[in-house]
Amino acid sequence: MPSLPARTASLTRITNETKIQVSLSLDGGILPPYEPTPHFAAPTDPAEAEAAKKGIVPEKNAAHATQFTPTQQITVSTGIGFLDHMLHALAKHSGWSLAVRAKGDLFIDDHHTTEDTFLAVGSAFTEALGARQSLARFGRGDAPLDEALSWAVIDLSSRPWAVINLGFRREKIGDLSTEMITHGLQSFAQAAGVTLHVGCTYGDNDHHRAESAFKALAVAIRAACTRRVAGEVGAGDVVSTKGVL
Repeated sequence: MPSLPARTASLTRITNETKIQVSLSLDGGILPPYEPTPHFAAPTDPAEAEAAKKGIVPEKNAAHATQFTPTQQITVSTGIGFLDHMLHALAKHSGWSLAVRAKGDLFIDDHHTTEDTFLAVGSAFTEALGARQSLARFGRGDAPLDEALSWAVIDLSSRPWAVINLGFRREKIGDLSTEMITHGLQSFAQAAGVTLHVGCTYGDNDHHRAESAFKALAVAIRAACTRRVAGEVGAGDVVSTKGVL
């Protein structure tokens, strides 16, 4: 059986407040290198510089959210530790390879960095997904984390919408505002062109509420992005009665 084409993207998002780069592979494996940019220093070590031309070299300050395995490459460094932790979980359980690095105006607060990071990841998702053909389209995920249980449903609809209800009780988890978790997921849905519903059914610990929600979303994304291959119903089709997404 012929191998399916890679679904990857590498992009840069520059605003007055933030400089963000994302490299994404929806199916794991080796990541494409970051785009050249003056906003992030190139590696000075010759071996690292040569490696960076071919793929991702993890940021030295991203050790807590870096995991390279034979099937996935993940390294996230946004300057907000809990955001890194959530994006790491999202990538791991969705089967992605993902690299994110950001320079943001954290001396103000966490708003712009979080919002723009999710917009960049959503834009990379749209680019990597390409034509919305041969896809399962819908996906649901459920994930527990100790006493917390969350669910997520996604539709690769090209109609951005998000309903997020995680029931947080704290203002912040680490250095990430809980309101920005909600807004970040809304921003991802907007840039990714997806309809997204995420909820936490119950949980006493807000860290567990958030992490179980991201894991549930990852499971839903992985299901929705499954490709139909030749011989399966839906292969080559746009899964819509309208014939377009």
